[in-house]
Amino acid sequence: MTPLALFRIAVGFFGGVGLFVYGMKVAGGGLQKVAGRRLRSILDTLTSTPLRGTLIGALMAATIQSSSATTVMLVGFVNASLMTLTQAIGLVYGANIGTTFTVQLIAFRVADYSLLFVGTGVFLSLMKRNRVVQYVGQSCLGFGLIFLGLKVLGDTTEPLRAYPVFVESLVAMGTYPLLGIAISAVFTGIIQSSAATIGIAMVLAGQGLLDLGAVIPIILGADIGTCSTALLSSIGSSREGKRVAFAHLLYNVIGTVLVYPFIHPFRDLILLFSDPFTSSISRQIANGHMLFKVLNTLVLLPLTVPFRKLVILMIPIVPELERIFQVRYLDRQVLGTPEIALGEAYREAERMGHRVLQMLQQSMQVFRDGDDLLRVKIKTMDNEVDFLDDAITRYLTTLAQSDLTPEQSEREVSLLYIVDDLEHIGDLIDKSLMELARKKMDLRLRFSPEGEEEISLMHGRVWANLHLAVQSFSAWDVAEGRRVLEELPRIDKLEAELRFAHIGRLHEGLQESLDTSAIHLDVISTLKQINSHAAGIAQVVTGRL
Repeated sequence: MTPLALFRIAVGFFGGVGLFVYGMKVAGGGLQKVAGRRLRSILDTLTSTPLRGTLIGALMAATIQSSSATTVMLVGFVNASLMTLTQAIGLVYGANIGTTFTVQLIAFRVADYSLLFVGTGVFLSLMKRNRVVQYVGQSCLGFGLIFLGLKVLGDTTEPLRAYPVFVESLVAMGTYPLLGIAISAVFTGIIQSSAATIGIAMVLAGQGLLDLGAVIPIILGADIGTCSTALLSSIGSSREGKRVAFAHLLYNVIGTVLVYPFIHPFRDLILLFSDPFTSSISRQIANGHMLFKVLNTLVLLPLTVPFRKLVILMIPIVPELERIFQVRYLDRQVLGTPEIALGEAYREAERMGHRVLQMLQQSMQVFRDGDDLLRVKIKTMDNEVDFLDDAITRYLTTLAQSDLTPEQSEREVSLLYIVDDLEHIGDLIDKSLMELARKKMDLRLRFSPEGEEEISLMHGRVWANLHLAVQSFSAWDVAEGRRVLEELPRIDKLEAELRFAHIGRLHEGLQESLDTSAIHLDVISTLKQINSHAAGIAQVVTGRL
């Protein structure tokens, strides 16, 4: 075989793999958009039951078209304390089963119709009036690219049957299974797709270059290699997040160890489930992949508790220095899954909202008790609010560069407005209220009993309305948002009444009112501004912005 022919084969192989991997990404993105918010609601149904988690994990991986991508998300969820390690382990089981659905689809002999899938996908994607049809078209286009990639690989590798060196190297993978496992694991780790590796094995088997016995080590190695994505994502995560990634690796390593001594009986079992006279070698490979995952899960599912203990034993808790304030929910690894990324951004914004509520609640105690240490603590909390504002804004602007649906884009922009209002409220508490409190302490001033009662009343009404505003965007409750807006003119009226009452006391010549007049009026004015920002949050929720 001439060097030019080898070059053409290498280019064809490279292009075919590229089409396959990109098709997987496009198809998975389309299916995620079809699922929409239902993908998040799946997570809300999680329980500590491993069986339930297994079913949900299978559904998630089938939707996202990748067990490694699913595990990357689980690393982020556990790292953010959104689920326990036990729940995540059940999902890892299911994710490994769910990814076999992709291989089953590949096993259908539809490569000759790949261009029909591509054309149909492009046509449906142009249907502007129906977004769901567009997303289905995107998925169809993705699968078309997958099948086109397989066709390119098949046409490219066909001449290799006459190339002895290549044939002998493939035979060696069957003769030396450990070599096959190692090569497959490394290759999968590079392209980060076990389905692509197994798809290539299907093509080679279809060309008669591999038999079922030689493909089994490739399946085992591909499932180990695909764990590299989750392991890389766990770098820098919490100890629990690292344990999830390791559980994914351990699951596949245990399965490989259990099957490796029985490769030939396992081959016979695959043939038993796949009629060798009616099913193609591709179908046998797909069935073998699914059978491996199902049997592995059936073995480990009853042993979830000792499996979890083994994971904890191998990655023990290491005493860590106290961490500085940092984000809890934002995970850049899930930016490729916009629905999940938006959910995490909302959780971080909700955390920011509760921090602002805490600042406002404690601010009154500083005025009442003259607690300067608490005043400094509140100023520190404002720095944390500013940090979250910057982190969430950067996260969302990065997410905005992804292929978002119009509904997701609208939610991304809405959250930016909400975060901005919360940051302004934090600044008003820190730079206005706390500075007024410091001035009152430095000058050793006291509010009149009537003045202190009025400020307390105004503060209580504003805090309650801000609390309702935070609740409204946390649950995206339009009814609660309307209640916040209904309270806006009432609090504005209250501020005017309190200002009039204070001026009345000034006319009476009350010394305490005279001494604290500027501070008193600035406090109730600042509280009114805080309430205006709470109403701004409610306007976003109710769609009045």
